[in-house]
Amino acid sequence: MQQWSLDPVFDSYAVVITTVVLLLCTFLLVRPRNSLSGGRARVLLILRCLIVLILALAMLRPSKTISELQTKKALVMFLVDETQSMTHPSIEPEISRWEHQQATWDSVHRVLDARADDVSARLFGYTDTISENRIGSVEAFSAEPLGMQTDLGTSLYEAVMTEPGRQIHAVVLMGDGTQTSYRPQIDMREAISVLRSMGVALITVPFGREGDTLQARDVSIEQLPQQYRVFSGNDVSIDCLARLKGVANRPLRVQLLLKSEDESMVVQETIEIVADNADEVVPVRFQWTAKAPGQYQMAVKIETVDGELLLQNNTQTAFLTVLEGGLRVLYFYGNRLGEQLELRRSLGSSPDIELLESYIRHGKNPRWPDPRTNTVLDGDFDLIIIEDVHSQAFGQANLQAIADAVEQGKGLMMVGGYYSFGPGGYRQTPVDAALPIEMEIFEKQEIGVENPIRKMFHLDRELTMRPTSSHPVTSISSLTTAWNDLPVLLGANRFQKVKSFGKVLLETGKQEPLLVSGQYGLGRVLAFAGDSTWRWARMGHAAELRRFWRNSVLWMARREDLQQQDIWLRMDQRRITPGVELAFELGVDSLGSRVVAADDLRWEVELVRSGDEADVVQVRRQNQQWLGMLRNLEQPGDYKLSAIAFVNDEELGTAQAAFQVIDVQPEKSNPIADITQLKRLAAMTASDGGEVVAPERLAEHVKDIIDNAKQLEVEVQVTWQFGRSPGSTWLILTIISSLFSVEWFLRKKFGLV
Repeated sequence: MQQWSLDPVFDSYAVVITTVVLLLCTFLLVRPRNSLSGGRARVLLILRCLIVLILALAMLRPSKTISELQTKKALVMFLVDETQSMTHPSIEPEISRWEHQQATWDSVHRVLDARADDVSARLFGYTDTISENRIGSVEAFSAEPLGMQTDLGTSLYEAVMTEPGRQIHAVVLMGDGTQTSYRPQIDMREAISVLRSMGVALITVPFGREGDTLQARDVSIEQLPQQYRVFSGNDVSIDCLARLKGVANRPLRVQLLLKSEDESMVVQETIEIVADNADEVVPVRFQWTAKAPGQYQMAVKIETVDGELLLQNNTQTAFLTVLEGGLRVLYFYGNRLGEQLELRRSLGSSPDIELLESYIRHGKNPRWPDPRTNTVLDGDFDLIIIEDVHSQAFGQANLQAIADAVEQGKGLMMVGGYYSFGPGGYRQTPVDAALPIEMEIFEKQEIGVENPIRKMFHLDRELTMRPTSSHPVTSISSLTTAWNDLPVLLGANRFQKVKSFGKVLLETGKQEPLLVSGQYGLGRVLAFAGDSTWRWARMGHAAELRRFWRNSVLWMARREDLQQQDIWLRMDQRRITPGVELAFELGVDSLGSRVVAADDLRWEVELVRSGDEADVVQVRRQNQQWLGMLRNLEQPGDYKLSAIAFVNDEELGTAQAAFQVIDVQPEKSNPIADITQLKRLAAMTASDGGEVVAPERLAEHVKDIIDNAKQLEVEVQVTWQFGRSPGSTWLILTIISSLFSVEWFLRKKFGLV
């Protein structure tokens, strides 16, 4: 069928008519000065009218559209599963899914070869992405399935996007239907939505045994914490989960094993667990007493059962650091926005300090004395830190126990807050005698958020801190100007007066006391008016903050004369999957008067892999600590990071940390094919012909797809437009140029030029 139409320039016939009229008027009304005979004038007029006619034709742009029905080749895409789960048995146990899939493709390939004139095929292997198109290549399949993860959504999306704008008659997805990708790039529902918008049928071809995943037998240990840190002699609870599949009502042994750096694994304890259902998670707990200090590797292991295909998940490893008996610090705080923001981190990360913290809530009708404060009664501590906790929260008995403990040699520090010192009602309590400052009864703050804060008993402004003299507590840096560089306090308690046995260690620019030391009986006491040193860490002074709190604790414990440099190495993760980057931190904690300057430190860091192969690791300095990153950890196994610190070629010490790259095999953990998922995906495109097809029927189904595509006629329109094609453009230019040339030649001949 043919159809003619006009497409005037600027989409306006008026422009064309106006242009033609203006040109004709110009040719008809403008007369030459020399008179011509009638014949010559008519010849010139005819030539000019022809030029106008050709221009008008070019401006109208006549078009011819020819419509005809055509059939196209069927475009079919095939995706074959190349992940490790294809090594599991197929429907028949004597053949693997991989071999079954290859045999199915061979039968389909014969159909494609026989119908090559009617079909255009694409073949992609898929794991968490797709391969190049393998149609026409020598090897259609890889040698063996090695893919570690399956990402069905991403694979489907990438396949259809290889042919943008083309009609795809079907996508054939072969595999076991399992989705094991931890972080899929394209969600399956999103990929199916793209297929539906394109009108593409998804044909799924399942391989593997269909059935409930509960029929599979597998036992595993899960959620064991990666690392433990405990002081020698203390008990530690080791908790994890045992996932039991297909072993209902069968007793299974779970063991706790431990080895030091030079010893083999030794069983510490064995317990027995039983699952009541076919798929159950059973909590496991071991109670273990830490003994000799050192670095240990522990493991929780469950016995194997007959029929398990994956044995690597029967054991999970953790790392244990046993520290020498350190200082035991009781920390009571009543404000979640005060010093506890960083104090717990500063002291809790110290290898020689065991911090036992308790948050005491201040409510309208608190149940005081708080039972958590009863820990002071047994005397099993070295010092106490109290921050923003009202005296009534302790009660008279516990306050007397604190005062008695300090008198006998324990340390005490009170930190500023709205319920500390006088505002906290500590006046005329047993603790009053131990504190090195005077308090007044009228300072007492009423409890409850509805009661306004009595600001006259606080320094409600920004405060600089100045040491009054050299002291172990205030020796936080090798620089004498260190205190001048620290962020200011946002406020502090107002100390009414310093007692005779008190000594001011820090004061404001107006000589108002901020930190006062003293001794009560055999115990040392600190009264600190501030509660916002936590800002130091947020503003690049974490090392100074850490040293201030450590110095305070060590001074109260009478360990300020100890000259020691503690080398530390921290990792947030000790058990990672292959390919994950592992960050670590290094630093030196100085005890005593010698403070190591960061500029004087030099590090030698090595990563020891399996087989004693060592690699040098680079670190970079950030303020007072050093950071590093371990990359290319692809090989599963045990690793050890070793760091040695030097000052002017003097070795300060060594720190080590072991970690493990675990062998993750999600493709092997479940031998049951997820045929339900394949059915669900195919059903989502059922309106376009999507369905589940058995492997033995796939070749015949491909024939049906090709036949249906051959019967589908597509209307194809071919449009020709005058002046748009290169041939017609040159024709117009040639005709107009020729007419102008003839017209100019005749005018010259007639004496008009």
